[in-house]
Amino acid sequence: MDLMRSALAGHPEEIYSLLKFKLGGCETVQAKCHYDQMCPSMRTCYQYLNQTSRSFAAVTQALDGDLRDAVCIFYLVLRALDTVEDDMTIPLDTKLDMLHNFYSYLQDPAWRFMDSNEKDKMVLEDFPTVS
Repeated sequence: MDLMRSALAGHPEEIYSLLKFKLGGCETVQAKCHYDQMCPSMRTCYQYLNQTSRSFAAVTQALDGDLRDAVCIFYLVLRALDTVEDDMTIPLDTKLDMLHNFYSYLQDPAWRFMDSNEKDKMVLEDFPTVS
């Protein structure tokens, strides 16, 4: 209870949200993610986000509009980079070249990598959608 008092004393503006949450559950305070209003590529990004990290996806989808989309894309780009780094089947010289040049792939609408064996390989195979 002391923790609750100190949190409310430090952030009294959150009392309303806390009461809404207590009375109505998390659906009353989380922003809605309207997939039907998104462009197809953004819907695909959220599909990949849900497949690669359920816990981070839940937190991300609770954010508001533009910030939510930016965090989703940023996460997927970093997931793609980490997938390259984790994939032990990529030859070392190829992997080093990819890691050094990864930033340039963000500007290349045709770049994709089809030879990964990692579980999150879809973010590399469909990198033009993600980036």
